[in-house]
Amino acid sequence: MEWTIEDDQYLSEHMKDNLPKLASHLGRGLRGVESRITKLNDVGQASIAKEEDRESTKLTPAKEVMRRIQWDYGLDPNDFMVEYFDRVEETTMSTPFGAKNDSVKGKEEMFVFAIPEHRIMVIKYKERTVWDKVKKIDRVFGSMNGKGETIDQVQANYDEWEQRQAEIDEYNTQRQKEMTFQIKAIMGEHLFAALKVTSTTLQNQTKIGMIEPQAIDDYVQDALQLFRKARAVSMEDLPNMPQNDAEALDLFSNLVALLPDDELRERILDQIFKQVTSLDPSRRSGGSQSSNDNQRLPDMNEDDLIETFVRGSGAGGQKINKTASKVLLIHGPTQIRVECQDTRSLQQNRKIARKRLKLKLDEYWNGSQSKNQKKISIKVSKKQKQKTRNKARLRKKKESEDDSDEIGGIE
Repeated sequence: MEWTIEDDQYLSEHMKDNLPKLASHLGRGLRGVESRITKLNDVGQASIAKEEDRESTKLTPAKEVMRRIQWDYGLDPNDFMVEYFDRVEETTMSTPFGAKNDSVKGKEEMFVFAIPEHRIMVIKYKERTVWDKVKKIDRVFGSMNGKGETIDQVQANYDEWEQRQAEIDEYNTQRQKEMTFQIKAIMGEHLFAALKVTSTTLQNQTKIGMIEPQAIDDYVQDALQLFRKARAVSMEDLPNMPQNDAEALDLFSNLVALLPDDELRERILDQIFKQVTSLDPSRRSGGSQSSNDNQRLPDMNEDDLIETFVRGSGAGGQKINKTASKVLLIHGPTQIRVECQDTRSLQQNRKIARKRLKLKLDEYWNGSQSKNQKKISIKVSKKQKQKTRNKARLRKKKESEDDSDEIGGIE
């Protein structure tokens, strides 16, 4: 499938996002997105020129956007929906903009204004997002990633946007059929039917909110086993047959990238990416330079941990020296080891040890894209920029002194 100018523009503007997130948004496989990023990074082959970094402006606050919707006579509040984080359900929920407040204490009559502003995540005009806290989109006043597009323009162009979305959905449906046909031809009827059953089960579990953290990893492993079986029993020399596990996962990611559920799609792609990078460490960078400090640390299966408690040593008195409060933790599959005796409490040391192990696993799986390595890169970058600024300042000072000496000599 050819890359459009819009696709390239999106990649250029979101190059810092992680690879699974980019693949999920674009509806493309990991390998394809990775290759395109490499091409765009090559100045000689880039299909579009990267724009110079614009000075970032502050995102218009949610309350200000909602007041505009409430009082602008050119807007119909019934056309808007608000998505917010519900602390009780611990998930994102949606409500009509004009809904009455019958659950939050206070004098506020409208529910959307009774919700604490920091919990408002997304505001939509019909089906189109016009304000997004995480993505920093504002298409009401046009700030930040709204790129100057205002709500008046959104209204005027909505029918055109809706038609374009319908075309994209139809196109993705056709792509999904083609990818399904390709994988079915490789696996055969029996193995593909098994993949379909596991996929349907996972999607159903997601819909009812009963998906376990381990379920995503199990799903990817099941798919990989089916590809292995297909490779072992294949009697034909199929041109698209994956020759190894990494190629199989790359092919599978093309199909996963077209799943309808945004969150599930990204989680599966993230797990596929981890599996691929464990098979091929050279791909740990993922072709992306993510600087997201809020990235999620990898999940750990408690069954994979070997935990022992020993007596501590050093300062701390009898509580440290005569009780087994020091924690030794080993991750079985990777044999990565950590230890902790930071506190006198065994339970606190266990928590700290697990956090340290997660950070080490993050480095093992994600390399330069891990949380610790990103922090180090940021520090190094800041230090280098400071050195450059200092050199420029000294150079200007020296030039200024030289100019003064020349003027003095002329006089």
